[in-house]
Amino acid sequence: MEIILYIFAIIFGLLVVGLLYTLVKDFKEIVLGIVNGCKPQLWYPITWIVSPIWIVGYGLEKAFGWNIIEKSSDTDSDGLEKYHSTGNLKLDFSNGDKIIVSQTSQRKAESVIRDFLEFCDGDLKFESFKISSGQNLKIDCPNQITFYDFSILTQHFCNKVTKSWGIFKSSWLTYYSYSNKKTFHNIVGQTTDGQKFSIYTLDDLYKDQYLRLNQDLEVKTFSWNLINNGVQQNL
Repeated sequence: MEIILYIFAIIFGLLVVGLLYTLVKDFKEIVLGIVNGCKPQLWYPITWIVSPIWIVGYGLEKAFGWNIIEKSSDTDSDGLEKYHSTGNLKLDFSNGDKIIVSQTSQRKAESVIRDFLEFCDGDLKFESFKISSGQNLKIDCPNQITFYDFSILTQHFCNKVTKSWGIFKSSWLTYYSYSNKKTFHNIVGQTTDGQKFSIYTLDDLYKDQYLRLNQDLEVKTFSWNLINNGVQQNL
């Protein structure tokens, strides 16, 4: 009996140590989570009671410039909704170059492509992807890759290698794109003439081949200076 109590005491002690370690290691994230969880919401009366905590955090951010309050976006909190659009820019995806640029090794790029080929819709072959090195790794995709598959490949590369971009180049339209980390299914980007857009990967991208325009989107900048076989980019 004493041995069992001793074992339980050891287990309890380890759990307490683990809890304390988590609290110390993630103290900042825990506090910020509590503050943002107290944001007043109309349909949740409990938040009206705890809202002073959020108000204090909001005041501290405004007074001292601290990054406390989570910024709202165009998506629901579950990250599943598509971004709002003000119009659609049609594109002829069959006529143009489809390129992936990624700051990764050739071995990693090959692994990502092979992984993608396991679930892509199109009848694509690994040998059809041409990988060349430069300042960044450049992957020329086969011309027959669909708008849907290219969007999914861009998203897959961005999920595996953060500094990755999907590029479409034609005589009448050129754009860069990347997977938006704030949501699960939105790709965002910008055309060379400055039009910001999103692509929602749950849309029927076989039929709806267009860019969903929205100039209010936050989009990272990209430099179009070609260097050898790579693309120089500002991240």
